[in-house]
Amino acid sequence: MSARHRPIMAALGHISVPQTQSRSVIESTLSEAILNGTIRPGTPLRQEELAEVFGVSRMPVREALIQLEAKGLVRLRTGKGAVAVNIDPVDFLETYDLRLIIEPAALELSIPNLTDADIHETRSLARRLDTETDPVTVGRLNTEFHMSLCRKATNYRLLKLVRAALEEEEQIIRLHLAGLGADAIGQAEHHALADAAEARDAAAATAVLHRHLTAAADTLRDYLTACGGSLGERAVPAGSAPFAPAGLVRPS
Repeated sequence: MSARHRPIMAALGHISVPQTQSRSVIESTLSEAILNGTIRPGTPLRQEELAEVFGVSRMPVREALIQLEAKGLVRLRTGKGAVAVNIDPVDFLETYDLRLIIEPAALELSIPNLTDADIHETRSLARRLDTETDPVTVGRLNTEFHMSLCRKATNYRLLKLVRAALEEEEQIIRLHLAGLGADAIGQAEHHALADAAEARDAAAATAVLHRHLTAAADTLRDYLTACGGSLGERAVPAGSAPFAPAGLVRPS
């Protein structure tokens, strides 16, 4: 059968996976391939072909596709199977709206519980981000940095939401860091966050975080506008700004 009819096999070849970790390996492999363009938007993701690629049954394939749909990377069509989606960066503007609500809450809960070892890890991640240029690595380190500050929050469901939002930001960093520019990840604010966390100053840390997220959203919005909407299916909202919930004052 031709590569046109077996696009995933042509793109990835055979991949051996441990049976006990098959779902997570399939999910991460397909996620990476979709994000880096190895699997193009619109490519059909047939369960039988994927099962052959990974040497597994259809069950872990089906479970991985469900997880990828939840992340917005795959669309499951009734009676037609799955397809890789065209990632619309405009969607990520809403991610910052969400993070402005949930991440400061997680940070405020976490800071009193952070240990000196936690702060050391946070500073180490910030230093690595100072010099790292590979978009995939930058995206991963950025997620790890923010989670290192929030992970001691005493609300597991809140942390799950924070990580999901950070993983969405990781996607846009991987895809468009070159266009956004090296300053897009806000290293000065990352170091300021580490300083506030070390001082166990939750108020200062959340103020820096609000400034950080607002600047990141503005950078992404300017980039999308400069691209003339060619990156996504929806127009960039003209003059829009990140949502601030009632009673929340965003630092100027």
